[in-house]
Amino acid sequence: VDHTSHEIFCEMETLKRGGMSMEWKETARWIKFEEDVEEAGERWSKPHVATLSLHSLFELRKGISSGTIMLDVDANNLIQITDLVLDNMIASKQMDAEHRDIVRRLLLLLAL
Repeated sequence: VDHTSHEIFCEMETLKRGGMSMEWKETARWIKFEEDVEEAGERWSKPHVATLSLHSLFELRKGISSGTIMLDVDANNLIQITDLVLDNMIASKQMDAEHRDIVRRLLLLLAL
Protein backbone atom coordinates (compact mmCIF):
# COMPACT_ATOMS: atom_id res chain seq x y z
CA VAL A 1 0.00 0.00 0.00
CA ASP A 2 1.30 3.46 -0.96
CA HIS A 3 1.56 5.65 2.17
CA THR A 4 3.01 8.78 0.56
CA SER A 5 1.06 12.00 1.10
CA HIS A 6 -1.00 13.41 -1.76
CA GLU A 7 -2.98 16.56 -2.50
CA ILE A 8 -6.59 16.11 -1.41
CA PHE A 9 -9.70 17.25 -3.19
CA CYS A 10 -12.71 17.05 -0.89
CA GLU A 11 -16.32 17.84 -1.70
CA MET A 12 -19.54 17.90 0.29
CA GLU A 13 -22.78 16.86 -1.34
CA THR A 14 -26.29 17.35 0.03
CA LEU A 15 -29.24 15.12 -0.83
CA LYS A 16 -31.82 17.39 -2.49
CA ARG A 17 -35.42 16.53 -3.26
CA GLY A 18 -36.95 17.92 -6.46
CA GLY A 19 -40.59 16.92 -6.80
CA MET A 20 -40.69 13.13 -6.79
CA SER A 21 -36.96 12.64 -7.39
CA MET A 22 -33.88 13.03 -5.23
CA GLU A 23 -30.28 13.71 -6.19
CA TRP A 24 -26.95 14.51 -4.56
CA LYS A 25 -25.80 18.09 -5.27
CA GLU A 26 -22.28 19.34 -4.62
CA THR A 27 -22.58 22.20 -2.11
CA ALA A 28 -18.98 22.81 -1.03
CA ARG A 29 -15.48 21.77 -2.01
CA TRP A 30 -11.99 22.12 -0.61
CA ILE A 31 -8.69 21.99 -2.45
CA LYS A 32 -6.56 24.35 -0.39
CA PHE A 33 -9.40 26.71 0.47
CA GLU A 34 -13.15 26.32 0.81
CA GLU A 35 -15.53 27.19 -2.02
CA ASP A 36 -19.32 27.16 -1.58
CA VAL A 37 -22.15 27.02 -4.09
CA GLU A 38 -23.78 30.46 -4.16
CA GLU A 39 -27.52 31.11 -3.76
CA ALA A 40 -28.62 30.32 -7.32
CA GLY A 41 -26.62 27.09 -7.28
CA GLU A 42 -24.82 27.86 -10.54
CA ARG A 43 -21.61 29.61 -9.39
CA TRP A 44 -18.88 28.91 -6.88
CA SER A 45 -17.87 31.49 -4.29
CA LYS A 46 -14.37 32.90 -4.20
CA PRO A 47 -11.95 30.57 -2.39
CA HIS A 48 -11.70 31.46 1.31
CA VAL A 49 -10.20 30.10 4.50
CA ALA A 50 -12.89 28.04 6.19
CA THR A 51 -13.69 28.69 9.84
CA LEU A 52 -15.21 26.26 12.31
CA SER A 53 -17.57 27.06 15.14
CA LEU A 54 -17.06 25.51 18.56
CA HIS A 55 -20.24 23.49 18.00
CA SER A 56 -18.77 22.10 14.75
CA LEU A 57 -15.60 21.05 16.56
CA PHE A 58 -17.67 19.22 19.19
CA GLU A 59 -19.64 17.48 16.41
CA LEU A 60 -16.35 16.47 14.76
CA ARG A 61 -15.03 15.07 18.06
CA LYS A 62 -18.28 13.13 18.55
CA GLY A 63 -18.07 11.75 15.00
CA ILE A 64 -14.46 10.68 15.40
CA SER A 65 -15.05 9.04 18.79
CA SER A 66 -18.31 7.25 18.02
CA GLY A 67 -18.70 7.20 14.24
CA THR A 68 -17.40 4.88 11.56
CA ILE A 69 -13.92 5.85 10.44
CA MET A 70 -12.15 3.52 8.04
CA LEU A 71 -8.78 4.60 6.67
CA ASP A 72 -6.80 2.61 4.13
CA VAL A 73 -9.67 0.29 3.12
CA ASP A 74 -9.10 -2.28 0.40
CA ALA A 75 -11.66 -1.06 -2.13
CA ASN A 76 -11.54 0.11 -5.72
CA ASN A 77 -14.80 2.02 -6.15
CA LEU A 78 -17.60 3.81 -4.31
CA ILE A 79 -19.84 0.73 -4.25
CA GLN A 80 -17.21 -1.36 -2.44
CA ILE A 81 -16.48 1.47 0.01
CA THR A 82 -20.20 1.93 0.72
CA ASP A 83 -20.67 -1.79 1.40
CA LEU A 84 -17.65 -1.88 3.75
CA VAL A 85 -18.86 1.18 5.68
CA LEU A 86 -22.41 -0.16 6.01
CA ASP A 87 -21.15 -3.58 7.16
CA ASN A 88 -18.95 -1.85 9.76
CA MET A 89 -21.87 0.30 10.97
CA ILE A 90 -24.05 -2.79 11.40
CA ALA A 91 -21.28 -4.74 13.17
CA SER A 92 -20.67 -1.84 15.59
CA LYS A 93 -24.43 -1.44 16.24
CA GLN A 94 -24.56 2.08 14.73
CA MET A 95 -27.26 0.98 12.30
CA ASP A 96 -29.83 -1.82 12.21
CA ALA A 97 -29.34 -4.37 9.44
CA GLU A 98 -32.92 -3.78 8.28
CA HIS A 99 -31.96 -0.24 7.16
CA ARG A 100 -28.94 -1.32 5.11
CA ASP A 101 -30.63 -1.49 1.70
CA ILE A 102 -32.38 1.89 1.90
CA VAL A 103 -29.24 3.64 3.21
CA ARG A 104 -27.18 1.97 0.47
CA ARG A 105 -29.61 3.14 -2.23
CA LEU A 106 -29.50 6.71 -0.89
CA LEU A 107 -25.71 6.80 -0.66
CA LEU A 108 -25.28 5.40 -4.16
CA LEU A 109 -28.00 7.50 -5.79
CA LEU A 110 -25.52 9.06 -8.22
CA ALA A 111 -23.22 6.08 -8.67
CA LEU A 112 -25.80 3.51 -9.77
